[in-house]
Amino acid sequence: MYDQALVWITDTELEVTSFTARLRDLSGLGTVYSRVHVSDLWSPDDAFGLIVTAHRWALEGESVAFEAPVCGSTYGFTLDPLQGPDGAVIGVSGRALDLIAGSHLVAPHDLAEVEHQAGIGTWREDMRTGSVAISSGLAAMLGLDRHATTLDLRAYDHPDDRDLIDRALEDEPNGYTCDHRMICAGGRVRAVRERVRWICDDRGLAVARIGTLLDITDLKEREAELADLALYDALTHLPNRALLSERLTAAIARARRHGTHCAVLFVDLDDFKRVNDTFGHSVGDRVLGAIGDRLQEHVRVTDTVARLGGDEFVVLLEDLYSHEAAISAAHKILNSFERPIATDDGSVPVRASIGLAIVPAIDGSPEHLLAIADREMYAAKRSGGNAVSVARPDGQESRASSTEKRTCSSRSSTARIRSAIAESA
Repeated sequence: MYDQALVWITDTELEVTSFTARLRDLSGLGTVYSRVHVSDLWSPDDAFGLIVTAHRWALEGESVAFEAPVCGSTYGFTLDPLQGPDGAVIGVSGRALDLIAGSHLVAPHDLAEVEHQAGIGTWREDMRTGSVAISSGLAAMLGLDRHATTLDLRAYDHPDDRDLIDRALEDEPNGYTCDHRMICAGGRVRAVRERVRWICDDRGLAVARIGTLLDITDLKEREAELADLALYDALTHLPNRALLSERLTAAIARARRHGTHCAVLFVDLDDFKRVNDTFGHSVGDRVLGAIGDRLQEHVRVTDTVARLGGDEFVVLLEDLYSHEAAISAAHKILNSFERPIATDDGSVPVRASIGLAIVPAIDGSPEHLLAIADREMYAAKRSGGNAVSVARPDGQESRASSTEKRTCSSRSSTARIRSAIAESA
């Protein structure tokens, strides 16, 4: 089959660097030639410039498959970008097969399979007659009649993306590229990259439109997965440090603008190593996941629970109207640790130390607030753990006797009060 194919290679300027003898004979170039542009191989048959335009798309890194009537027959074209050692596109590799004369070698449904595998469909419209030719791949993608002579792509647009598409059409009068969703055959919603170019004659009048639809659903899903990896913790699916920093920056700005408070709670489990040593790391991972769920139960949807790694969590509370509200919320979260974590292997007791930094009492960058809350968390651990330590307004570590800075759980506080009463008596 490949012996019958017309094969050529171009550089990034679409100058032909090599091509087969069969294509040379078909194009009528003879044996003597200097520089050959890809348009010279098919001119004047490529009246609408479909072949040249498709080469330009291939230079952008996309494989293209389409049909076109040239040289008195219908050819199936396949274009692939050529990459250099550094991954940059350095040209285009093209192949064309005569679908009519070579029907015993390649049937039209073979090209349809190529388009299906590549997730691509093409179409062209003659602006003088209004007739439209669509490829097998496009017909299969949208569930169209392969021999239809009219096409209304906008009828397949996802309703939520119509404004996006309208803007693309307005911004690019000579053509456009737009990523959006379409409702394809069988009612499937697919993400596509739609490219359309206008072809003009020597007078500058539009004589044709050509376009492609490339199914990029898998690409978009992969991009979403990569975004999750970049912004969310893989174990708990909570925001990670990068996303927390973004939200904390916005929260500080809102607190300053509206005269409210926001608070950073640095939560670290006490002696979590014991959980891993006693129950195993798989149970430890489940406990961390359950801790993330529990923290989310004690905050509002506008607040953020993040995991920085290990057994370190951060809670960002927004739109608080007093310093005391932040302290009260921190103690409610601390008290939630009095309830053991239930696992398949039984109940696992956990305790936590919490460092608390409150805006505007503590001012500065997100990194500064996290550092202050982290330091206060270690102060709570030095006091025996299972405590909340609140940073003083000057950002300096409070003395061990400071009741504002270090307030233990309600049970520990009651014990100290009883001891003090006994001593005074």
